[in-house]
Amino acid sequence: MAPAVALAAAVAALTVDHDMVGTLSRLCVDCAEVAGASTVGIMLAEPSGQLEVMAASSHTAEELDLYELQAGEGPCIDAFRTGASVSCASAQQVITRWPLFGGHAAAAGVQAVQACPLRWRGLAIGAINAFFASPGSLVDEERQVVQAFADIATVAVIQMSQPVARDLAGITRAALSRRAVIEQAKGVLAAQTGLDMAVAFDRLLAMSDGSGRPLETLAREIVDTAIRHR
Repeated sequence: MAPAVALAAAVAALTVDHDMVGTLSRLCVDCAEVAGASTVGIMLAEPSGQLEVMAASSHTAEELDLYELQAGEGPCIDAFRTGASVSCASAQQVITRWPLFGGHAAAAGVQAVQACPLRWRGLAIGAINAFFASPGSLVDEERQVVQAFADIATVAVIQMSQPVARDLAGITRAALSRRAVIEQAKGVLAAQTGLDMAVAFDRLLAMSDGSGRPLETLAREIVDTAIRHR
């Protein structure tokens, strides 16, 4: 997919009714395709300043982001704290810069990373992580594309939360609360089908795309149905 086409589609999704987690998950998938990344994840900050996983293109991205949070170091954390993009062009650079996270990332096949902040009026509210299976630096235009996806993600978060919450703390809190149902639905699918969580996540995205139903709506239906049939 050409960058212009992917960015146009992402912007167009904001002009119609949409569910935030589904929109951000699809944005991660498109960002990975356009940037040539193996997987992409988005984190948002709680009011306390602690980052949490918000959306991802795959379960692998979720696991990498979660380990980054557990380690307390990594590209997404640095991009959020500094408000600037972060790049490493090789696994060795990743390990040197973030010893705890780097070793885990390299073992998972990560050879390069690019992280960009989600910024709103000068303040960082989160970051986007792009993980690459091959070493190498992104050219300036490619980095700008990843930042453009981060900017669109920011607008999606802000737009979906207003006018209910007008302060940034309330906005990010409301956004993160929408994530829980996706995790619950993944667990239900995994339990019902015997699939592992990574494949269950892919199945959930495919079901949303195939049915034309928003990801959050579909996830709630799956969870509610499971609860009714206990």
